[in-house]
Amino acid sequence: MKKKIEKQPLLRKTHLPLYLLGAVMALYGLVSALVWSISSSQAMRGLITAGQLRTRLANFESTGGLITGIVFFILFIWCAVNAKGGVRAAFIVGMLASFAPILAGRAETLLFDTLGLRLPAGSVIAGALSTIVFTLPMMIFFIILASSRRVPRGCRWLAFASIFIVLATAFFPIYVTVLAFLLKPGDPAVGRMLEVSSQVIKLRYLLPGLSLLFLAYISMRFLKEQLSAEAQNIPQEGGPK
Repeated sequence: MKKKIEKQPLLRKTHLPLYLLGAVMALYGLVSALVWSISSSQAMRGLITAGQLRTRLANFESTGGLITGIVFFILFIWCAVNAKGGVRAAFIVGMLASFAPILAGRAETLLFDTLGLRLPAGSVIAGALSTIVFTLPMMIFFIILASSRRVPRGCRWLAFASIFIVLATAFFPIYVTVLAFLLKPGDPAVGRMLEVSSQVIKLRYLLPGLSLLFLAYISMRFLKEQLSAEAQNIPQEGGPK
């Protein structure tokens, strides 16, 4: 008879680092969206110039991105220390996403000043680079969780759904931007897609952060049920019978 694999919570001792990671990621996404919306609104009303708008956003990405990236890195390490097996590997891979906020305000300088590249639509390429640096590690992170047989069923399904959330919020804006600046400049249909894209960009960090919060909640609830069952000597889902 095939032995069932025992399900285990994502973290062993405490889910606090995962809650903090999700909260910081969602908060950074929310603050980024607010800064962009408020600054763009002021520029549209003539309260600030286009140059001031660009400077404000660059300063926020440079300072806020650096702080956020460091916090991401620390929390991913904390989560990895409290995890084991495939879940630990997922957090180690996800750790690479910490460089995305740091890179956001520095991508153009890195590509075109430090490396000396000469490419058309430089800001578009720089933005795509920072997006990919966040998207690929997070996508692999969720794939590992979704495919791990030791992860509770609720966490696996949520991780599976989060894969498509990360893909949609990352690559749709890149696709629309390439259409607008390189393939179909001036196309009215692309202009409408740009409006949708500007809203999707605001969800890039917010939705994955919310996914992490829900993962922490489901995993912690599973851990409580597991401890309660052990106290009553009741077999759990996928556990030994």
